[in-house]
Amino acid sequence: MKAKIILTLSFFAAIAIMLGCTKQPYFDIPYDENGNVYITEISKITADPVVVGQASFTINCYFPNAKSGDVMKATVLQQQVPSWDPTGAKQLLPIAGSDKNITVGNDFKTSVTYTLAEANLINVGDAVTVVFSGATDSGIIKIVLQAAP
Repeated sequence: MKAKIILTLSFFAAIAIMLGCTKQPYFDIPYDENGNVYITEISKITADPVVVGQASFTINCYFPNAKSGDVMKATVLQQQVPSWDPTGAKQLLPIAGSDKNITVGNDFKTSVTYTLAEANLINVGDAVTVVFSGATDSGIIKIVLQAAP
């Protein structure tokens, strides 16, 4: 009886060990044509400080994973009380009319310009988040209106 239990447990342990040693693709890692792991850069989104008195501001983008000619969508988001829940908490929602399409250049760079009115930046401390989305890359930046020096 003991021999049957030991053999059964040994059998299950052997199966568990064999299954544990099989290849498990936990992450979908990209490879180049030679079978080497292909590591890409991360998007870089920058902007100069935005101060009271400026008419507009420009956001510069570098999308290393995008393709030349890709169209990216830029959207300005701001903390707002949602129209469907007037008593609810503020949420990060798009500002109406703030969507702009930008095209990635041969150097994987592009930029977008917003006026302070378009971005709803009126008072010092007002903040918005600008998100960029496309088929092959994305990015995000927070812009805060600062007092003039």
